[in-house]
Amino acid sequence: MSKPVFVLLHGAWHSPKCWDRLVGELTKSGYESVAPALPSSGASPPTPDWSADVETIRQTVLNLVEKDRDVVVVMHSFSGMTGGTSLDGLDKESRIQKGLEGGVIRLIYVIAFLVPEGFQHSPQGTRDNMVPQMKTDLKAGTITVEPEDVKSMFYQDLDDDSVTELTKELRPQSFGAFWSKTTHAAWRHIPTTYILCTADVPTTVAAAQYLYDTAKASEPNKIDNLIKVDAGHSPFISKPEWTAKTLINEANKAS
Repeated sequence: MSKPVFVLLHGAWHSPKCWDRLVGELTKSGYESVAPALPSSGASPPTPDWSADVETIRQTVLNLVEKDRDVVVVMHSFSGMTGGTSLDGLDKESRIQKGLEGGVIRLIYVIAFLVPEGFQHSPQGTRDNMVPQMKTDLKAGTITVEPEDVKSMFYQDLDDDSVTELTKELRPQSFGAFWSKTTHAAWRHIPTTYILCTADVPTTVAAAQYLYDTAKASEPNKIDNLIKVDAGHSPFISKPEWTAKTLINEANKAS
């Protein structure tokens, strides 16, 4: 059997470039990866909701499973919501029942939103549940993060020069994506790993632990591993070798 391929889903404000270090490590180990650009990040004009993200994710995965490939979907932060709602019917088990090859064999949430069906980050038209560092502009339809807040939000364990370079790659995030609702919870149907980054913002760590505990207590679910790592919000940048090794180990548990 061929090795599974990783689909890497970036978080809000980011682009596929954030995965470059990890992609290099996966490639060195002989694994393919695909990192689609999710439209709600950097769209001009901003997207009204997250439907374009969901369609991009679904089509990316569909293109691979229709080539009989096994897929591991890796979600960071915000994309836990869009990734989790995008994969209905694309899990390996569902496809086998239809006599089809290929399918999603594992989900890996990296300090990401592990949420049920019907979850909405913020009520329509509000900035509820958003931290002060999320600078909202309702008229423009965007949310931005100021350069002075980038390290404390995303890159707590990276040096200042690296943070300066990474800040240049950040984009405005479409406000409407935070008002969308999930319609599916892929972690109920696909083996799931959660990576909890303990050097992230303490409130983020606490929220992530709460989401994990709540999902784990909800039936049905296929959450089978919690991995804690002493890393900030973006371990695929600060610890790319560790992240690649961990993803590969988790992928091979399910293959």
